[in-house]
Amino acid sequence: MSSLVFFTLAISLQGLAANDSLLRIRVMTGLRPVAGAVVATPDTSAATDQSGLVFLRLPPGRWRLAISAVGFRPDTVELEVPHPDELVITLERVEELEELSVSATRTNRRIADEPSRVEILAREEIEEKLLMTPGDIQMLLNESSGLRVQSTSPSLGGANLRMQGLRGRYTQILLDGLPLAGAQTGSLGLLQIPPMDLGKVEVVKGIASSFYGGSALGGVVNLVSRAPEGRELLVNQTTLDGSDAVGWMGGPLGGLWRGSLLVGAHRQSRRDRDGDGWTDVPGYRRLVARPRLVLADQTGRSLYLTSGLTLEAREGGTLPGSSAPDGAPYPESLDSRRVDLGLNARLPHGPAVWTVRAALVSQHHDRLLGPVRERDDRTNGFAEAAVTLPAGPGALVLGASLEVDRFRGQDVTGFDYQFSIPALIAQYDWNPAPQLGI
Repeated sequence: MSSLVFFTLAISLQGLAANDSLLRIRVMTGLRPVAGAVVATPDTSAATDQSGLVFLRLPPGRWRLAISAVGFRPDTVELEVPHPDELVITLERVEELEELSVSATRTNRRIADEPSRVEILAREEIEEKLLMTPGDIQMLLNESSGLRVQSTSPSLGGANLRMQGLRGRYTQILLDGLPLAGAQTGSLGLLQIPPMDLGKVEVVKGIASSFYGGSALGGVVNLVSRAPEGRELLVNQTTLDGSDAVGWMGGPLGGLWRGSLLVGAHRQSRRDRDGDGWTDVPGYRRLVARPRLVLADQTGRSLYLTSGLTLEAREGGTLPGSSAPDGAPYPESLDSRRVDLGLNARLPHGPAVWTVRAALVSQHHDRLLGPVRERDDRTNGFAEAAVTLPAGPGALVLGASLEVDRFRGQDVTGFDYQFSIPALIAQYDWNPAPQLGI
């Protein structure tokens, strides 16, 4: 008798399943698809793919769907199943809620959907280190696992960033996805970037040369600016006679334009901690300014413009009246000047997203190492155009880029060079299952 009841129940369930309808749902915000949006009923749920599409199999009747996504206002929709057409649901973006997404890997996806190894340093961590070292990001990065700030010139305070044990020249540092610190970050790059205007830091550990070339063999550190809103002023004084004054302000400029401005003035007196006549804490005077302009609308189109100016004079070596072991004084100094321009444009067009990035950096160094003076000029140019397309359960990126690196020495000959590096880009991120990304 029990076998007959079970057999009858199985036939009934199969009959119900045969009458289910396949519901096609697409979630959008303006003209842009919303990937990772969860469409749920009281019985089942599923997430949209990169094209904003999801399928649900439901029995006939009236159903209430709940739609939610990070960074968007939740919505509910009632409909009658079967539904003959594709159901398009539009979500409203919530400006106050920031989606934890990754831009350093080109696809601008949520960190939960990113197959590359990416770590995020949030604004809370940045503010904690900002109160300790408002003039640079050295402490912020040095306390992250897998990263080590290595001293390259103790007398002048030079340092670079080593990732996964590789040398510093294999770590690429980006500002808002642009190489505004140069193609290969100089030894003082970390000490010339104040963290006040940073919203988060994306760290891609491991080989990222497919993203950004050979200079990213160890990984990428992408410094992402904070939303242009509010005002902040920080004044700091240390017991070693170091002073910092950093100001930041941001807000609307009219229409859809928003902007921010960072200005920092920093100084440090030379210190000889052990009394041997040699500089242990280098002296410096530095001025930093960085304005940013952002244009964005509700359809996902955006334009980002930035420029930066860094002026710095450092001094080290022997103190006045002291000498090196050979009996002669050995002064060290480095005057540096860096100017940069950056552009980042994003234009959704149907299911495709076009992006254009460009950067231009000009650096001048004037070094004094004992009796030897070395002056040089270095120029880096970068331009890239790419398109991101939804391709099944994943995203396809196609594009091309050009990078130019030029070096000219004024006092030492034989080291001048100029490289032009064109490249084609093809990248496919595949998510065959919610727990699997390739």
